[in-house]
Amino acid sequence: MRLHGRTLLRQRIFIAACLGSMLAPVLAAECDGSLASNLGGLRRAWLLSDGGVAAFAKLNINIDGYARAYHPRNAEAGSLIHLCNAGRVYLLDGNSYEGSESNATCTGRFMRDVGRIGAAGWTNPSVGVVNWYGILGRGSARVNGRAIQSVVPVLQKDGSGFYVSPTTLADRSFADEAEQTRYVNPLSIAAAVAPRSLLAKGVAMGSFGVAYNVNRRIAVPFVVGDAGPRIGEGSVALARLAAGLPLKDNVTRLERFAGQVDAPHVLWVFFKDAAEKFDSHSEAATTAKAQAAYQAWGGDARLASCVEQVPRN
Repeated sequence: MRLHGRTLLRQRIFIAACLGSMLAPVLAAECDGSLASNLGGLRRAWLLSDGGVAAFAKLNINIDGYARAYHPRNAEAGSLIHLCNAGRVYLLDGNSYEGSESNATCTGRFMRDVGRIGAAGWTNPSVGVVNWYGILGRGSARVNGRAIQSVVPVLQKDGSGFYVSPTTLADRSFADEAEQTRYVNPLSIAAAVAPRSLLAKGVAMGSFGVAYNVNRRIAVPFVVGDAGPRIGEGSVALARLAAGLPLKDNVTRLERFAGQVDAPHVLWVFFKDAAEKFDSHSEAATTAKAQAAYQAWGGDARLASCVEQVPRN
C-alpha cells in the first residue's frame, strides 16, 4: 500500500515519539562527567556533563535557621549549638581566632572575650570585636585598620533571648532580616550547604539536589539552603530522613546529630537548576519542588548510575 505524504509524515512522527520514549530512561540514567580535584573542599568530585556536581562525602549536620540554635548562655538556656561555632574574634594586638578552634578555646577564651567585647558595646576597637557568621550580626568596626563586618549580634523579637540564626536562602517577602521565620527551618526542610566553589560552577542557592546514603539506600531530595566551607553538610531534616528517622518539630541536644554520617558514604548531587523563590509559609511546597526536580533530573535510575560512576573519596 502506498502512503500519501501527510500519512507518511504522521507515521514518522509516531515512530520518533516511540523511540524517544524508549530512549528517555536510558538517557536519564547516564552519569557521564569528568573528574574535578579539590572542589567543594573534597579531594575528588564529579562534574556532570549536563551541569551540576556530584561527590561522595560525609553528612555533617547544619542547624542554622533553627529558632533555638544559639543563646548567650548556651546549653544552660536550651540552645543546641555552642555560641563559639558562630563567630571569629579579632583582638587589638592583631591576633584573631575561630571560637570553635578547640574545646578549651570554645568554652574558655572565646566566652571570656565575648563577655568583655559585649560589655564594651560590641564595637569598641580598643577591646576587640567579633565577626558573627552563624548568627545575624549588624554594623562594623575597625580593628588595627581592618574593617570587620557583622559585629553586633541580633536577638530574636520574641523575647526568648535566642539570637537570630539565618540561612543564606531566605523568604524575601520578609524585609526585616531579624525575622527568624524568613529562614529555612532545618528541622522540617531537607536542605544542603553549598560551598562557594559550587556556586561558581553554576549551582544556585534555592536550586535542588539529592543526597543518597549508600548504607541505608535512602535518597533524599533537597533544596540548596545555605553556604558553607565544603560539600557534606545537611539540615537536621535531611539527616533524619536519610537515616530513616521521622521528622520532629523539636529536638534535644541528645538528638541534634541523629543521622550524622562520619565517613564519606553519602553521595551528594547538586543539580544545575534555576533558583526557585523560597516561601517560608509553605515548607511542603519546597519539599514538593525538590522531589519534582529530582524526577526531572533522572530520578532513581540516574542516581543508581551515579553511585557506580562517581569516584569515591
